[in-house]
Order: sequence, then structure tokens, then C-alpha cells
Amino acid sequence: MARAAVCAFTLSFFLCCQAGAVTLRLCTMETGIRPFITTTGSGIADQLIRQAVQELGATVEFHAAPLTRCREEIRTNIADGFPYAPYTPTLAQFYVYPMHGATVDAARAVNSGRSMVFRRVGSKVEWDGQRFSQLTTPVLVPFGMVMLHDHLKSLEVAIDNSGKTMETNFAKMLAGRADVAVGTEYHGRELLALPQFAGKIEELPQPFTDAPYFLVTSRRFYEANPQLMEKLWDTIGRIRRTPAYQASQRKAFDEMVKP
Repeated sequence: MARAAVCAFTLSFFLCCQAGAVTLRLCTMETGIRPFITTTGSGIADQLIRQAVQELGATVEFHAAPLTRCREEIRTNIADGFPYAPYTPTLAQFYVYPMHGATVDAARAVNSGRSMVFRRVGSKVEWDGQRFSQLTTPVLVPFGMVMLHDHLKSLEVAIDNSGKTMETNFAKMLAGRADVAVGTEYHGRELLALPQFAGKIEELPQPFTDAPYFLVTSRRFYEANPQLMEKLWDTIGRIRRTPAYQASQRKAFDEMVKP
């Protein structure tokens, strides 16, 4: 027992000392995904990452850029990672995720999030959770949302990803350029409350996707700091399951839907 305790202390001391010399530079979306990530790194997922990094004695910095630029910065090692990414084979080519054997480890995600289908009121398009029916126009998806784009592609439907934001896509629907759009659940509901969209666009009941989202890093950063990152992902998973964090998450959700 004493020897095990000494080993555990030694490993903890090593990680702390290693972390103290490390700053994790995260590129985040210039539009954010409320309430999870913001341009200033103050969303609930951002706060979770900050708390976990602080526990390990490391530091974290956020800077905002267009989503595609963030990916390029991570690929070219200008940035070290991204705070809120779903797992897709496309992204896994240059992102490192927390893994459990050969599969991505959802227990160490920063959040589990849904995307929904939003329809112009009066349209007959339906989504049953697996396929669209009566679809005659392209499905709108924000530019750079790889998981949503890939899922639409697998359904073999026409896609329009020229709009940079959900708000742009909602405006396109009202202009008659499409019947439906897909996007993140809470941000979509936030837009539905705005005067220009209220009563004109509606959310369909079945989720389009429901998936975990992860803090991801570049390959170079992970290879330089493998023990730190594994410990950081462990810490994120542990904090996320605490009653205190879950209460702060519920509060953030409630604040978003307040009239």
C-alpha cells in the first residue's frame, strides 16, 4: 500500500510539474455555440476545460476565428486544439480525441449535444429521425459543421452550406430559398424567440444528431504531452459528473430559454 501511494504521488507530482510548463492554446469559433462555447472562452464547456486545466497546474488560452480557420491552425500547429468538436472520421484525420481502446471515449467528453431540424411554418417537409420526406429544396447547414454535413451527405439529400450561421439560414428559409435547416438545439431555440423568426419557423420533434463533443488537440500537441492530455480528459469527465457542474449547466440552459 505504501509503495502504491508513493508511486501515485510521484505520478501526480510529475504531471503537475509537466503541466506547469504547458499552455494549451485553443482556437474557438468566432460565432460560438451558446451556451457551450463563446468567443471569450466563457461558455459552460469552456469553464469546464478551464477548471480541469487549473487542477493540473497548466494554463489555457482562447482566441476566436472562423471555424475552418481554426481547423487549419490546428492542422498546421498554430493552435493546439479546439474546445468543442464531435467525432467524425473526417475530423479524426487531424484531431486527437480521448479514446477507450479503438473507440472514442464519451465518458471524457465536455458535453453531449443535439442538433435539430427547423422548418419554415407551412412547409410539408417531415423528419422522422432517420429520413426526410416531401423534401424538394436543399437542406441548409452552417458552413464548416462537418458532422452535420457528413450526416446529410449519407442521407443523399441536396445540401446548401453557403450560410455561415444558423441565423443566416433561418433568413434564407423565410426568403423561400429552402424549407428546412439543421443546427444546434439551444442556439436554434434562441433564434426562434427573436421577433423576425417567432411564429414563422418551427422545430421538428426528432433530433437530427445526438452526439458527444470533445476537447480535441493537434497531433503534435498530444505527442508532446500525452500524459497531461490523458489526465486532462480524465479530469474533464470527472468534473462533468459532479452535482455542482451539472447544476451550473442546468442554470445556463435555463438562462437561454428565459423570455
